[in-house]
Amino acid sequence: MKKNDTLTAREEEILGYLWDWNEPLTQNEMAERLADQGWNNVTLYKTVQSLSTKGFLEVVGLEKSTKTYARKLVPSLSKEEYYTSILMKNGLSTDSLANLTAAFIGVSKKSESEKKEAVIAKLEEIIASIRDGQDD
Repeated sequence: MKKNDTLTAREEEILGYLWDWNEPLTQNEMAERLADQGWNNVTLYKTVQSLSTKGFLEVVGLEKSTKTYARKLVPSLSKEEYYTSILMKNGLSTDSLANLTAAFIGVSKKSESEKKEAVIAKLEEIIASIRDGQDD
């Protein structure tokens, strides 16, 4: 991903679908799935081409489609990586983690001590779930 590239609403929407589907797709497969969402083929293909040019999509395979081959595409970064990059472009850093967590869990308006306790509890919950997941 190029650091200065920003996405249009349409590009961000396509990435959102791909993150949700979580599987490599060809442009034709995307077109089939998005037809009922109001996407026409020309707009979809131009948007996918733009995302590819900007480095937000990568090719992970090929699929035979009649006499040609179609590229299987996936996002080149996760949803969390993308939105983190936006936050960082807007001046937020790891120093903001506690305040971001407070905002996410809805306690940013609480007193400082209540906010700290809630953030610590949430982070401990996250750490515990990560530790539990290590046993897999």
